[in-house]
Amino acid sequence: MKTYTSLSSREKQYQFVYLLGMLILAIVLFCTIFLRRFESPFSESNTLETQMLEQKNKFAQQQSLVAPLLETSYRKISILQLETPQPFAENDIKNSINDVANSFENTTIYDTRKEGYLQIAQFYKMYFEDKKIAAKKAENITLFEKQFEECSIGFKDKEQQLSQKQNAMLSRSGQ
Repeated sequence: MKTYTSLSSREKQYQFVYLLGMLILAIVLFCTIFLRRFESPFSESNTLETQMLEQKNKFAQQQSLVAPLLETSYRKISILQLETPQPFAENDIKNSINDVANSFENTTIYDTRKEGYLQIAQFYKMYFEDKKIAAKKAENITLFEKQFEECSIGFKDKEQQLSQKQNAMLSRSGQ
């Protein structure tokens, strides 16, 4: 015959606490064995955040250095009147545009906003070319106006000479 011994409620509580403690100990033991080789994903997030902040600070510093260059380059192009720029002024403007384009070349900044400065340099280059084209067209217009005036003066002279010849021929034929 089998006899079953029942545990008192106090013994059942002790048994539950004992089994729960053994379960927690086994889980901790297995976790340390299996997960000791893996790095914590939370440790990298702090380093990534600090690297990103460093990159943003580097970009802000470089941007503060480049801002006056942008303003002076734009001012140099905007000042150009409707005449062809002198070679030294044209060369100075081209150098300024190249400085804007290369302002982030020798830096270790991985911020994508630095590509905007290449686009700004391309805009300045197009703006400068448009100014040169406008100056060339203005020169052509003044040249054509001058040639037109000379041509109209010559035409009036020829027309006057022709009318004098016609008057002379009429006066001879009338005699």
